[in-house]
Amino acid sequence: MVSVILVIGCSKETLSEVEKGFGDVMFECSVVPSIGEQVVSKAGGQRILPDNCIPVPENLQLQLSNSAGLVASYGQMADYDQPLLTAGDYKATFFYGNPEEEGAEACYFTGETDFSIVARKTITRQVSVALANAVYSLDFTEWFRKYYTTYNITISTESGNQSAFSSPSTTTAPIFVKAATKLYLSGTATKTNGVKVEFPRTEIGTTAARTWHTISIDASQAGQAGIVVSLNDTPIDIQEISVEMNPDA
Repeated sequence: MVSVILVIGCSKETLSEVEKGFGDVMFECSVVPSIGEQVVSKAGGQRILPDNCIPVPENLQLQLSNSAGLVASYGQMADYDQPLLTAGDYKATFFYGNPEEEGAEACYFTGETDFSIVARKTITRQVSVALANAVYSLDFTEWFRKYYTTYNITISTESGNQSAFSSPSTTTAPIFVKAATKLYLSGTATKTNGVKVEFPRTEIGTTAARTWHTISIDASQAGQAGIVVSLNDTPIDIQEISVEMNPDA
């Protein structure tokens, strides 16, 4: 597993008598670039996220807290000044991104570690930060692309995020969405005989945290008019509806 590591902090100078009840902590942060993969009803191995979606450790946000609540907060790790802390138990929470956002680069990473400050000492803690939301991409099968000459497919989430994918795409870039959110598919297409059809909005499955889902879109076979969409456990049949081009004729 490839990780990017950042060591933050430096040892304090000799503490004064007043400061002898205090200590400090130095963090070694690594960002995990891979997540689990789910491909057409089967769990796969690991898949590496695109480079532009992996934060550098210096850009991670940090919150330090104890039983009384928030102790310190940093907008980015590059600003962490290794403050002196009262001896006791703490938690460090690292994150990047917004868990409520969805879209092409809306990755959300989190990680945390518990630690105990010891008076007059500097301790070191390692923490791994990994993707916390979900990812999906589309795979249009060869049969689908032979049966429909042009197509416009939209995937939407419960939160209302919509992402559109059009021919001649065969596979698509990843889209980051909330974990445990329902996905819906809708769209239009033109068949090889020139007939335009519509696919009504249909629920196709639910995402899982830290998982890359590949949505397979295939044309129905055995003479059926429609498509078969596979996300997780069960393929979904979506019947096509012919689009009337001249409703007033």
